[in-house]
Amino acid sequence: MNARIVPSEDNTSRIDDPKATAVDICPECNNSGLIEDTHRGELICTACGAVLERGAFDYNDKRAYTAEEVESRKHNGSPISALSDISWTTVLRATDKNASPALKRAARWNSRLSWEKRNLLSAVTEIKRVCSALGVPRLVAETAATYYRKVQKMNVLRGRSISGFVGACVYLSCRTSKIPRSVDDIYKEMAAETTDRDIRICYRVLLGELKIRVPRISAVALLPRYASVLALPQDTTNLAEKMLAAFEARNNTAGKDPKGIVAAALYLACKIRDEETAQKRVATACGVTEVTLRSRIKEFAPIIPKNPTT
Repeated sequence: MNARIVPSEDNTSRIDDPKATAVDICPECNNSGLIEDTHRGELICTACGAVLERGAFDYNDKRAYTAEEVESRKHNGSPISALSDISWTTVLRATDKNASPALKRAARWNSRLSWEKRNLLSAVTEIKRVCSALGVPRLVAETAATYYRKVQKMNVLRGRSISGFVGACVYLSCRTSKIPRSVDDIYKEMAAETTDRDIRICYRVLLGELKIRVPRISAVALLPRYASVLALPQDTTNLAEKMLAAFEARNNTAGKDPKGIVAAALYLACKIRDEETAQKRVATACGVTEVTLRSRIKEFAPIIPKNPTT
């Protein structure tokens, strides 16, 4: 029990609720030793145990002088998750055969969702499914749902591919979270009829409407994934990572597909380690063409280590 002794000479320190009646002495036994149970809001006599007052809670809060103190003392806030809030309302059901026509009509209209709510419901469901298939954290799905809500409020979805915007929101969320996922990866997990071109177009619209600057995809971040697909040993992966770091430090990779750079580093690392692998196999695993792979291999020539064993 959360309780404290109430001084008989100070009533205000005992009861902070202005509606409560101040009591100094127990009317049953004339005892002045009273205890206030702050958890239950009761005033109790220590001698006879009589409950003298109920509901004497402290409704006052400490004053906040800074923005940080105001934020820390808030008792409410934004929804916990952007995935669960789809603006559902109370559903009317007229199951009785003798229900009035007005009630049946109201129940029928109440069961119909607006275009915005139907759109949001299907989009959020697809976002959760795609993110689950990609194996990305829940935060990515929540961020993607937040992006979709914003563009829906901006009225930019009219006449555009909804599935394309779903894929674009997921891709943008992966980019801002620095999670290496490509448009092709997202496109493969999309259930609806859409194309990777639709996702790219909607992605450019997203960047323009939301005014978001996304970080550049690092080739080093993609390396472990494609090395795992090719089942390469750790020594080869480490060598490819060193070559990638040297390549990015020496060259300007802006505008170049990072998958092509990764493919070239992995292929050259395999060649240096005397591991048999074909250009076609590496290019297919990384999602690039053999022409792109050969072009990037030529750019790696100045940084190929002279002593491969080190």
